[in-house]
Amino acid sequence: MPLLSTLHNLFFDERERWFAWLPVLLGAGIIGYFVLPFEPAMGWLGLVPLLLALLIATRRWPQAQLIGAALLALAIGFTAAQLESRLTGTIMLNKETGPIGIKGRLMLAEPMPDGARLTLDHVTLGHFRSEITPQQIRLKVKQDSASLPPAGSWLEFYGEVGPPSTPVAPGGFDFRRQAYFQGLGAIGWTYGDISPAEPPSDYALSLWDNLKLTMEQARRALAARVAAQAAGETAAMTEALLTGSQSGIDKDVMQAMRASGLAHLLSISGIHVSMVGILIYWPLRALLALVPWLALRFPIKKWAAAAAIFGTMGYTLLVGVQTPTLRSALMTGILMLAIMLDRKVLSMRLVALSALTVMLVFPSSILGPSFQMSFAAVLAMVALYEKPLDAALRQGDGLTLPAWFSFVKKHATSIIITSLVATAATTPFSLYHFQSFSFYGVIANMIAIPLTSFWIMPCLMLTYVTAPFGGEAWFIQGAALGSEWIIAIARHVAAWPYAILHWPAMPVAAFVAIVSGGLWLCLWRRRWRYLGLLPILCGMLYPFYTRVPDLVVDPEGKQWAIKITPDRYAVADLDKEKFTLQQWQQRLSFPELIAADDLQSDVVRCDTQGCVARLGESMIALPRTPLALAEDCVQASLIIAPFLLRHCPAQHHIDAEDFRQRGAHSVTHDPDGSLQVDYAVRHFGRRPWSPMGIHRPQD
Repeated sequence: MPLLSTLHNLFFDERERWFAWLPVLLGAGIIGYFVLPFEPAMGWLGLVPLLLALLIATRRWPQAQLIGAALLALAIGFTAAQLESRLTGTIMLNKETGPIGIKGRLMLAEPMPDGARLTLDHVTLGHFRSEITPQQIRLKVKQDSASLPPAGSWLEFYGEVGPPSTPVAPGGFDFRRQAYFQGLGAIGWTYGDISPAEPPSDYALSLWDNLKLTMEQARRALAARVAAQAAGETAAMTEALLTGSQSGIDKDVMQAMRASGLAHLLSISGIHVSMVGILIYWPLRALLALVPWLALRFPIKKWAAAAAIFGTMGYTLLVGVQTPTLRSALMTGILMLAIMLDRKVLSMRLVALSALTVMLVFPSSILGPSFQMSFAAVLAMVALYEKPLDAALRQGDGLTLPAWFSFVKKHATSIIITSLVATAATTPFSLYHFQSFSFYGVIANMIAIPLTSFWIMPCLMLTYVTAPFGGEAWFIQGAALGSEWIIAIARHVAAWPYAILHWPAMPVAAFVAIVSGGLWLCLWRRRWRYLGLLPILCGMLYPFYTRVPDLVVDPEGKQWAIKITPDRYAVADLDKEKFTLQQWQQRLSFPELIAADDLQSDVVRCDTQGCVARLGESMIALPRTPLALAEDCVQASLIIAPFLLRHCPAQHHIDAEDFRQRGAHSVTHDPDGSLQVDYAVRHFGRRPWSPMGIHRPQD
């Protein structure tokens, strides 16, 4: 067939780009592991040697080898994710403990507007046996972080802990899965005072723990020095940029940063780590070049690159060894290694190598928005600059301009183009993960990113250098001034009309279509790459064919929200489960939430025993106590109750056992009058991190 022959020829004509598709296949294998509804047996690890043997056996048939290599890449990704999950093995609580005595070692104390957030390891929970006790927990305390004992101290107190949250809606964010791969087994809060405790008799501090505690003490010292030079929201922002902890930033500042598209500046990841590498590399290279004897005899460029690698490693340890920071440090290290090996720094092959390294070391990071958005932006910009963009910028408009003006014009144009391309590349991921789009994000970033790169980050670097000698005050004040400007920009842009646009939750099929189209567009070089625009266009039309649920219920069945009008939902209780309500608003395009008890509507009616709602011709009962069942079981088409239902003749019902087994539920009223019920477990299955998975020691 002519079409197949043409595609075959195009594919083999672009064989130099095949390596760029290797991380795509590896990532597909990783995602294949996570979308399974069950935990694969260890025998699946045999896929890699089996396919490797098949690849060797087919070495005489090139086309068969291509297929075998693709399958091998998929298998390696799948195996890497399975091994990471098995090796992590985080013990997680499956239910609330109630008030209980807690003892553990303080590893991290993060400031919050109303107290602090503590991370403890080597935990003891009341009467819990050690084999069913999470080794790391996170708690909120009312005490200020500055008044807490130093990192490494042993503490004991009374508190209450429970499992990390499962998705609050089908297809929603799975905080429990994220906590599993972070090693976090429970979250909670404290009662009363915190007291010092004696470490166990067999306690020994490892070298890695000693390093982590040293870095935490350094962060606490830096936070104290920031508090001495700045105050309020400016201090919180400066501390976040300096130490990596965002927990102390006020909610209104965070909202302004999100609405203006500047929230990524607060996450210590790509821009910060790469700027640290650059701020070490360029000044050090320039200083070495001032010494002719060194510059003429030694590879000072490679020396500077090696120093940048060690500098980014130290910075990563200081701000906290989190997956996004480690990913960025790995990528920056590979870029500097390319300089040392005299390779082209910005190339598609190097981006692919960076992605492969991160995926093999941290397979689960591919699921997070940080990995996806940073690599999408880098991929799009490398694909853009592979074209003769610099030549186009140099051509100008034929006018004879002063040299300084031409320089400013060229770099301003480059910044604008880069911002537009990065925004276009990351928008689908923002819509998928956060259901929102910052309409003026390009404008805000064109001002804020240069300010961060050329003012704030140098001030932070000089703070790190001078703090051991007590000379950091001016540089902290400089960083605080830059932070104040960033906050002002964020608030100003967030106040513009339509600053943030809310869209319904993107279906997985639409997301896959957009990502596949974007990869096709960026990774190929010939004209057939423009075929990638078709799936992108089809995917971005998802708001026109996506239906928003009419009713959502939390994993315990106590909190629910039901649609009254397209932009209004009635909820069971506005004062409880605030996090759940925020997540629902985000997924439902930010409707107005109204307390059902205060609502006078034909759609929802409530009394002290419960509520009754109508979706089309169907009546849904939402009882609060078993006393309401006598009438509900006879009249309702669907009963949703936070307790067990026995001997109820209703046609359909969802009770406490269903919530325990299936998690959060949603109900959608179809045009034909039927009710479609979805639940969270359908989307994440029974996995090691799920409460109904293979690890249920508390049951």
